[in-house]
Amino acid sequence: MVRTHLLASLAVLCILLAACGGGDNPPDATPTPERPGPEQVLGDWVAANRNINFVPNCGDAKDGVDIGKLCATLIGERGTRRAFALGPTFSDPTALAILEEKPEGWVILSVANRDPSQGEIPGIPWPLQGGDRVVVIGLGENDCLSIRDQPSQTAERLNCMPDGTRAIVQEGPEDAETFTWWRIAGDGFNGWAADSWLRLEDAIAAALQPQATATPSE
Repeated sequence: MVRTHLLASLAVLCILLAACGGGDNPPDATPTPERPGPEQVLGDWVAANRNINFVPNCGDAKDGVDIGKLCATLIGERGTRRAFALGPTFSDPTALAILEEKPEGWVILSVANRDPSQGEIPGIPWPLQGGDRVVVIGLGENDCLSIRDQPSQTAERLNCMPDGTRAIVQEGPEDAETFTWWRIAGDGFNGWAADSWLRLEDAIAAALQPQATATPSE
């Protein structure tokens, strides 16, 4: 009789342990939902701001099927950031989107229109911050970048720096008159400049390399 009661008690204990998750097989953990990738986040932006169908990769666009849609092409990565060329399928890109991966997921930092007919300034315009080393580029031989005493096109021009000028970002940004301005300092100058013609050194390293001179054949 004692043995019968003992066995019954053990059976009840086993049932209670199983009900409370104390058995050998723990309950299945709830899977962590997969966070949207940068292409999906960009597609959501296109749907909300352009109201047009989107192809995540221009290389995957199908002739006769994806005509009239927007597509993206990954053109660069820098740390937690990615840059995408954005435009109509089977055509030149018309915008540049820069995204960043943050703890809460991918976010869009900027989407800027680009006019292919105006030519390309070398290098991806990655977002700047204080302390960055930058280079003036994209103005050509006959022009220079105005350095002003305030972030405005009407402010006094202190210097005008040609392509290839190196500087360090001191202060900013300040948005005014369709430009984003940064105070930069270099050899003999210190003032505010529009960032359209400023690039991080590593972003245009190839453009800064001197062209190799061909050796004439004998």
